[in-house]
Amino acid sequence: MNTIKKIKLLFLTVSSLLIVNSCVQDDDWTTPPANCTDNWVADLSIEELYALVDADEDHIISFETDRIVEGYVVSSDSTGNFFKTLSIQNSLTNPTFALQVEMDRTNLFNNFPLGSKIKINLNGLDAGYDRGMLKIGEIYDINRVGRMAEFKIDQKVVKTCDDIAYATPVVYPNIQAVYDSGVFNTLVTIENVQFIAEELGTTYADAQNQTTVNKTLIDVNGTTIILRNSGYANFAGELLPEGSGNITVVISGYDGNVNGTVSPSEYQLFIRDTDDVQFNEPRFGPLFSDGFDNGLANWTTQSVVGAQIWETRNFGNPAPCAYMSGFASGNQVNEDWLVSNAISAPSTLSNLYLSFETDRGYNGNALEVFYTTNFTGDVTTTTWTSLPATLDTQNDWNTWTNSGNLDVSAAIGGDLYIAFKYTSTTSAAATWELDNVKVFEE
Repeated sequence: MNTIKKIKLLFLTVSSLLIVNSCVQDDDWTTPPANCTDNWVADLSIEELYALVDADEDHIISFETDRIVEGYVVSSDSTGNFFKTLSIQNSLTNPTFALQVEMDRTNLFNNFPLGSKIKINLNGLDAGYDRGMLKIGEIYDINRVGRMAEFKIDQKVVKTCDDIAYATPVVYPNIQAVYDSGVFNTLVTIENVQFIAEELGTTYADAQNQTTVNKTLIDVNGTTIILRNSGYANFAGELLPEGSGNITVVISGYDGNVNGTVSPSEYQLFIRDTDDVQFNEPRFGPLFSDGFDNGLANWTTQSVVGAQIWETRNFGNPAPCAYMSGFASGNQVNEDWLVSNAISAPSTLSNLYLSFETDRGYNGNALEVFYTTNFTGDVTTTTWTSLPATLDTQNDWNTWTNSGNLDVSAAIGGDLYIAFKYTSTTSAAATWELDNVKVFEE
């Protein structure tokens, strides 16, 4: 551990105290008034703190003398999405370094509102990495930095008397630019993103069980990133917006492998409130797209007759694909359904189409294609609408055939379910391969 030289603090005069008492304007009650002080002089930048921690063998420093670091608050727990933590950055514009201040107190926005400038006296505190994030707080679990004790907060963290000044988010044109920046705990705006289609119709988090939930954002390039939402947030029970647009977030991450780096899959974004989500444009790209890379995660299989069922195989256009065959030591009698999970079709859509590709091997019945807006959970009791798809008619492999655009606009404003029905007999059992299923607005 490093020991940091102590600097003497200046004391306020009586007249200075009078100034402190007037640092919040009488008509500024958007947040509860917070005490302020201007008698601490910052002598350590966030960048310099990073350098000290990085140079330490254990990457944790315990301070035993006064050192003052300052930053601008860009997070807020006023809605409940942040918990006992503040994110501060070194500049209101184009920040280059930022960190988390961990404090064992709720409703931190009362003392350190969004847009305030704060100073932290590190004497008696620790700074170091925890799961990839640089944090100020106190050591726990031998080599991790967590929250400082509640009784220390008012002694160690103060709000300056500077006017509230909100940080200007750094604007990134896509998600990859966020990954490329490598700067955490800063406020950014990511343009041209939307929630993945599979999550439309769901809420930000689980408000009933107060469970934190990860939601997936996707950009026009198909790059994804996690938006993490607390079940205690006051917006946890709100439905995700269905459009596309810009989102303003605080970037965080969680080094789950404790390997010293935060990979793209370990990034976590946090909003302050739903005003940070401005998805006012129509959705881009397909409403639903599945090349079966995740198996049948977006589907339900139901077997009405026969032992054979839908599965995935390492074929496809490209591989993998959904696969169904009624042949098992001979032709078998089968009726098997592959039904999509609910695909939310926003009322803002002007039209809606389905397309997919098929490849057929051997003789047998044609694959049948249906849709419904009211799936009962049982294919035999659901009312289905048949779709006139173009299917592969050859018995040779790799003769992938596009279905054409099949109109499913009747589902707009509700949930769409797609179904593929396979049948075989003791006389003939074709093999059907299915790939690249898409639902989209034209």
